[in-house]
Amino acid sequence: MDRSQALYKNHFSKPVDISAGLVQRITDGLGSNKYKPVDYDRLKAMVSEKRFGSIKTSMKVAKIEKKSQQHRENTILKQHQLVWQKEFLKLQHLRKKADAEVENHMRNNRDSDICSQIYKDFDYCEAGLSADFDAFKKATADPVWNLRDDLRYWLTENREELKLGSPDVIEKHAEIRSTVSQVQKQQEDVMEKLYMEQTRLEDELRTETLLELCPPSLEKHVAVVGGIPREALNIPCPDDRLREDVLNEFNIIDHKYQTMLRDIADRHELALSYDECGNWDPEEHFQFVAIHDQYPRELPNRRTLLFDRLKRHLPKKSRSCLSHHEDWWMDYKYYFERLKGIHSDWARDRRELFTKVQMVFSEASVAHELEEVRKEYYHRQKLLCEVLYDKVRQWREQKMEALQLEIQLNEERRKIAQEREEKEREAEQRKRNKDKQQVEEFKQELTRQRLEREEAAEKRLKELEKLMAEQAVHDKERIQFREKQLTEKLEERKRKEKEKEKESEELEARLEALREQVRIIAESDPSRIQQATKAWDAHHHPEEEEEASLMEPLFKMNTYTSKQITSDHRVKLENRLREAGLHNTDYARKIIRGATPPTIPRKDQFHTFKFKDQ
Repeated sequence: MDRSQALYKNHFSKPVDISAGLVQRITDGLGSNKYKPVDYDRLKAMVSEKRFGSIKTSMKVAKIEKKSQQHRENTILKQHQLVWQKEFLKLQHLRKKADAEVENHMRNNRDSDICSQIYKDFDYCEAGLSADFDAFKKATADPVWNLRDDLRYWLTENREELKLGSPDVIEKHAEIRSTVSQVQKQQEDVMEKLYMEQTRLEDELRTETLLELCPPSLEKHVAVVGGIPREALNIPCPDDRLREDVLNEFNIIDHKYQTMLRDIADRHELALSYDECGNWDPEEHFQFVAIHDQYPRELPNRRTLLFDRLKRHLPKKSRSCLSHHEDWWMDYKYYFERLKGIHSDWARDRRELFTKVQMVFSEASVAHELEEVRKEYYHRQKLLCEVLYDKVRQWREQKMEALQLEIQLNEERRKIAQEREEKEREAEQRKRNKDKQQVEEFKQELTRQRLEREEAAEKRLKELEKLMAEQAVHDKERIQFREKQLTEKLEERKRKEKEKEKESEELEARLEALREQVRIIAESDPSRIQQATKAWDAHHHPEEEEEASLMEPLFKMNTYTSKQITSDHRVKLENRLREAGLHNTDYARKIIRGATPPTIPRKDQFHTFKFKDQ
């Protein structure tokens, strides 16, 4: 390395006469021994071969990646299919159950005085809708199906003329296409009208009156009217103090549950910060809820499948938006479930308290009557009232304790659900980090392989340059040797050509001698020029030959006609299967293989070769 640097330094340290070098190069010409010829065509072929190999390798890699992606896609779709099958069976069961309940209700109440007229109106409305549907089908769908059958028949009859380009058939085909376009436009107008009618009906179903009669499922809860019930006020009680204390329990229960409602509303601010659809479009929110309910928490790889399904149905929503909407929906759902439970417990406690009030007031009335009868038992009656009040107070304390325990259990369940969701998010994050690490390792491996290939290519290029230099010397020697051999071959060829010409002249002389021996001299016949030829006689007197050849075919045929082929029931069977789109199935192969020919072949025409299905 030091020697090469010294030579490089000495070479460039001396002044170079460029003009002298150019003069020397012009004088020596292209045959200068300082330059060696390079086979550029061979180098270009090698470069093209390397480039083609690289492109082929990249295509293989892309094909493998595409197959891998398709395999993952198919796996996820199979998992979605299993989930949807379970959901379909569940919905089918619920539908049958609902139909059975409706049918049972109609069967039990059809003959009643109150509902008989309503069910008659329902039957009349159903009959009207059925008649309207039949009329609509007859006016829109049936003509389209009839037109489809007519078009299929016309295409079957005129397929050959259409392929051959008959002008009449092509013009008719253009008219048919125009008619089909008009029918499609009419169908689009009909579908648009139906969609507008559907939208109008859905808007009518969303009116406030119908929503009050049939509120959403999450908002359905027992209606609770606060305050002291009128029925409790009408119950007679001889002791005003007892009456006031007992009836005040209704206000205590109402205050307790109203406090709980305020607490749960403060705790679920996220659920109440949006509207009932989470500030989403109602249709998109419905799709989200329907898909979310199909994937239970115990399903393996639930979140991946859930978000993949949501991205397919809601492509405009980002993953963060879907995750935020899921958090809101879970909080919203849990809030209304707790709200429903609180209202149910509230109504139940008020009913139990009302029953207890009735019992206490009845006992107080009995005690008061005994007091009126027996004045001496007045003190005992007072003690009895105090005991009864203690029972009510004890019952209230028990209820409060049970309510506190229930609140604690619900809080623990909520914390467990939050911890489970955090664990799922952490597992998802770990999985994504692992996937990123694998991608980085794969990229590093690709970089390493590319560097190895480049080093191998450089090494191979140096070897090829060395081999090409050696081959050039060898080729030069071979060229000289070949030129010498070519000169010798040319001289040998000239000598053989001269000998061949001499032999051909001798052969021609011998043949001429033989021709002289066998040559015939024809007699002179000038009348042949004026005689009619056989072709002229056949043209002007064809009666004799036409009688024999008129019934004969123009060409001799040794095959089947088109009618014979199309009359074979095996060809008809194949055409029917092809029209039905079944000619490539195993069922079609089995039927065609078992079909028998019109005539049984001779025994000498049977073969033992078996065709294999591809």
